Amino acid sequence: MVSEQLEALAVTTRREIYTILLEGSRSVGEIAKELPVSRPAVSQHLKVLADAGLVGVSVSGNRHYYGALPAGLETLRSWADQMWEQAMGRFAEFADRKETNMGDRIDPVVKRVTVPGTASEVFALFTEGIAEWWPFSTHSVAGDDAIDARIDPRPGGRMYEVTKTGQQHDWASVLLWEQDRRMVLDWYPGLPSGEATRLEISFLPLGDSTEVTLVHGGWEARGDEASDRRDDYDRGWDVVLGLVPGVGTVEGVPSPARLP
Repeated sequence: MVSEQLEALAVTTRREIYTILLEGSRSVGEIAKELPVSRPAVSQHLKVLADAGLVGVSVSGNRHYYGALPAGLETLRSWADQMWEQAMGRFAEFADRKETNMGDRIDPVVKRVTVPGTASEVFALFTEGIAEWWPFSTHSVAGDDAIDARIDPRPGGRMYEVTKTGQQHDWASVLLWEQDRRMVLDWYPGLPSGEATRLEISFLPLGDSTEVTLVHGGWEARGDEASDRRDDYDRGWDVVLGLVPGVGTVEGVPSPARLP
């Protein structure tokens, strides 16, 4: 079944249709309005996705509505998790062999939370709506004077805080911006950009909620303070992510280099 699902999603248009359906059920006409393809073409793509167990159909009156099947997504996710663990296991072996040549490595901080809402809604919460929940008094450059945080939504853009008097303090620069899916930042709040660490936040849709994974690495850039700063952020991200609306607990995830 996994091979059929991967083959079904190998076509760009079908991936786009599947992504749309992850956000909620749609009719053929509604899907066609969101894509530059005809209704008959959408119907053909939906049949392939349905045959692969990724899409189901419900009937309301004389209309058919298509939606992503959670079981199909779980099958894909389980397969991907297995492949990832195997790949990381091989990487760990490689890292161990090269350790003497690579010098001391500092494992990244990895956190995972589940947030109510679609990937689009949660992505917006972490970007456009960050000022609604971010603890400026304890996690900012200006402390109690900071009142807002903003992100330029493009590679090369800035992430920065704004104070009561309009001053701006840089937090990060944007390296990668995949709308509603992932962003990668050079992270250096209150520091020279040459001391930036690497922060990646990804968003995985899970029906009515979204799994957010944060990976914060590159601690070697902090020199002699690297281990201490890594430990500070390990605790600090628990505090910050615990304030995201709808989050119950923050899950710490083992570093990829330590996965079996």
